[in-house]
Amino acid sequence: MSPEFADYVVEQMQEAGDISSRKMFGGLGIYLDGTFCAIVGSSDRFYLRVGPGNIDDFKNAGMPQFPGGKGKGMPYYEVPLDVLEDPSELADWARKARDEAAAAKK
Repeated sequence: MSPEFADYVVEQMQEAGDISSRKMFGGLGIYLDGTFCAIVGSSDRFYLRVGPGNIDDFKNAGMPQFPGGKGKGMPYYEVPLDVLEDPSELADWARKARDEAAAAKK
């Protein structure tokens, strides 16, 4: 993971709310309002948490699932580049990811 890409992602997400991050799994884990909901992978790819309320957004955009989970994949999908480049739209997607992550905890 390049520090420049990780910094860019965090900067782009600022409009969504309170952002914090920490290194994990060779990448960066990102928290929105205290909820873990995003990953910058070691290969400079950015993923958000998915669930019933937002998975179709990612599938309709043809985005791949985060690899891992012992070959089963994890509930994170890559963010389309046009969304990443638009802070307002990214904020909407990130808030949905935060909500899906919070719902999965319950």
